[in-house]
Amino acid sequence: MITSSSNAKIKLVRSLQGKSRHRRAENAFVAEGVRLVEEAVDEAWPTDFILFDETLSARGLALVQRLKEKGNLDILQITPDLMAEISDTETPQGVLAVLTCQRLPLPQSPSFILIADGIRDPGNLGTLLRTAEAAAADGVILAPGTVDAFSPKVVRAGMGAHFRLPILDAAWEEIHTLMAGLPVFLAESGEGLPVWQANFKQPLALLIGGEAFGASSQGQSLTTQKVTIPMPGRAESLNAAIAAGILIAEVLRQRVTK
Repeated sequence: MITSSSNAKIKLVRSLQGKSRHRRAENAFVAEGVRLVEEAVDEAWPTDFILFDETLSARGLALVQRLKEKGNLDILQITPDLMAEISDTETPQGVLAVLTCQRLPLPQSPSFILIADGIRDPGNLGTLLRTAEAAAADGVILAPGTVDAFSPKVVRAGMGAHFRLPILDAAWEEIHTLMAGLPVFLAESGEGLPVWQANFKQPLALLIGGEAFGASSQGQSLTTQKVTIPMPGRAESLNAAIAAGILIAEVLRQRVTK
């Protein structure tokens, strides 16, 4: 039983829940909650250790017991007060895992890529990752200025997408190289071809700009075609994650419709 906030593992979790520079330095991140820990285990994701407390649900306790029986993971109990101290949520679920920041590789010849250009809201990015994974996208590229994909709120909003979806942080020079020969469609508010008129059956990348200022100048220069989601209402723009979801749905519609 870990009871001290000065314990090395407690200190590590606290640092990983904070700044992205700590996650980069340790090459690790935190997944909180029964479902996320289950997802990591099911995908055999490299795990440093797991912490749990006595408030853990029956489902969570069964998971911990199953993992203990395997005998290949460092699983430690802590006090509920410590769990509340290191949790990034207001109501901790009683379990968290410290995982390696493993990056799944992009395929050699992708047919569907998303580029997040300056998306700063963790919930938006996590939702985008979850939607991309649900649509079986080949990967998501994070352009400079985008929030850290392994921050606690992004991981929670991703709902396990991190364990199955290639996620790549890249400078614009590398993004240009990766996208060579691939058309890049930029979602713009009120400008461009209506989404249902665009050719989304071909291999492509969708570029989703940030919430406040849209696509960067580098993202604009990468674009080969602008598309828009017609909005007959009075709203000026859509939430970045919602816009991405509509575009992804249109890609799927075109590709599955005969």
